[in-house]
This record gives sequence, C-alpha cells and structure tokens, in this order.
Amino acid sequence: MIDSMTGYASRQFVFKDDTYKIEMKSLNHRFLDLKVRMPRDFNIFESVLKPLVEKRIKRGSVDLWIERLSSSKTAATVRINEHQARLAHLTLTKLAEDYKLDKISLRDLVSFPDVLEKSSGNELSLEEIPAIEKLLMAEVELAVSDLITMRKQEGEKLRKALLVIVASFRKAHERLVGFRGQIRLRAQEKIKKRIEQCFEAYPTNDERLRALMESRIAQEISYTLDKLDVEEELTRFKGHVDQIESLLNDGGQVGKKLDFLFQELNREINTLGNKSQDLGVSQEVIELKMWVEQMREQSLNLE
Repeated sequence: MIDSMTGYASRQFVFKDDTYKIEMKSLNHRFLDLKVRMPRDFNIFESVLKPLVEKRIKRGSVDLWIERLSSSKTAATVRINEHQARLAHLTLTKLAEDYKLDKISLRDLVSFPDVLEKSSGNELSLEEIPAIEKLLMAEVELAVSDLITMRKQEGEKLRKALLVIVASFRKAHERLVGFRGQIRLRAQEKIKKRIEQCFEAYPTNDERLRALMESRIAQEISYTLDKLDVEEELTRFKGHVDQIESLLNDGGQVGKKLDFLFQELNREINTLGNKSQDLGVSQEVIELKMWVEQMREQSLNLE
C-alpha cells in the first residue's frame, strides 16, 4: 500500500478522574518534522513519545497535541519562596544604599525572579508518573495507529487517481506513435517536393553531377528525418510511464521516486514537442504537461 502524508486522529483517556485529549495531525513535508505540545508537567514524557512516533512514521509534518480537559486536583496557588525573598531583599537593599535610592517596595521585591512560585494545581506527583507514562504511551500508540490508518486510506485514493492519469498517458502514447508515422511521411513529401523544385530551377545534363547532387541530397534527407524522428523519446516516455505504474502498484515509500520520474517524463514531453513541429503533437504535449503537473502536485502528499 501507499501512504499519504495527510491524516488526523483523536483520542481521549481518563487518569484518576482527570480527562485528557490526544490529537494528531499530519501534512506533507520533505522529511519527518514532529512537533509535540502538551501540559508543562508532561514535558518529561517527550523523550519517550517522540521515538514512539518516529518509529512508525517516516515522512510528513506531524503535530502531536496532548491537552488536559478537566482536573480533579486543587486550584492554582501562589507561594513565597522564603530563601529567594531574603536574597532579593538583601540585594535590593544594598543597591538602594550604594546608589542613594529610596527604600525598596513590595513591588520591587516580588518582581525579583523566583520570589513568587506559581503552581497550577495540576502537576503530577512522583507516585503518579510511572502509571501515567504507561497509559500515555499506550494511548499515543493507538492514536498513531489511527493516524496511519487514515494516511493509508488517503494514500489509496491518491493511488487510484494517479493510475487513472497513467492510463491516459498510455492512450496518448498510442496516438503519438501514430503521429510519428504521419510526421515522417509529411517530411519526406515536403523534402521530395523541394528537391524537384531544385532540379527544375537548376537543370543539368551532366549525369555525374546529377548523381553527386542526388547522393548529397539523400544524405541531407536522412539527416533531416533523423532530427525529426521521435522514436527514442517515445520509447523513454513509455518506459517512464511503466515505472510510475509499477511504483504505484508495488507500494511503499514512493513520493521522492515519483517526483524524479515526473521530472524525466516532463523532459521527454518537451523534447517531443520541440522535435515534431506538428500541430497535433503540440496539442498532445500541452495536455501531457498538464497531467504531469497534476500528478506531481498529488504525489507531494505521498510518503
């Protein structure tokens, strides 16, 4: 199967009457870009949660959010750090004496770092950490599984859409093969007519000179037809289309490989248009370039 890099998953769990929500969202990215946001007291779990996600997801911009929806713990509190308060008082008093300033105020004191310590009331206790870590890892693992499931579903939709365009490429190749024969025939007729005009304009009875001119003209005709022939481009075009279809059917991490093949395919299409100098081929080339761009944009979401 082929995985898209686009997906979403959401779960909720309860720990000791506290309700938590896990959300995961992923978008396309050249590499894996994992961002984790969670309550401050959960930051200690980041070092175990990141490897858990990175083990199963290889590409994409992935956001992992953990939110505390409700809490049974006490309300937030503010307490004075006595040691920091004394240190702040001594420091500020000395500054006031040295610089002959007014006496320090309570506002000056509490603005000193760490004099007031705030507690949200939701911090985990040391006894709770092992249990919540085990539960959190299990729930995040399930959220990752849900996210991967959605990425696979989206990937299958993209795969089918891309295969429809591949089928269109094959039909276009058949038409271009038909155009190739017509282009050669028209080129031969055009060159033959110019040769006849040349001999009519410069008639000669010298058989040796005429033979030499015909030989030289034959070389020019061969060279011109080679320049106009697109057999090699059509062969490479078909080869790239075969590879694209094979990648889509084989599955795995195909995003970067497809992007390279689209560049090569686009190069062959441009050469076809430049060499053929035919209105019918030019119209096909415009259509083909639009399809390549559509496939390239869609494939950017593939892992």
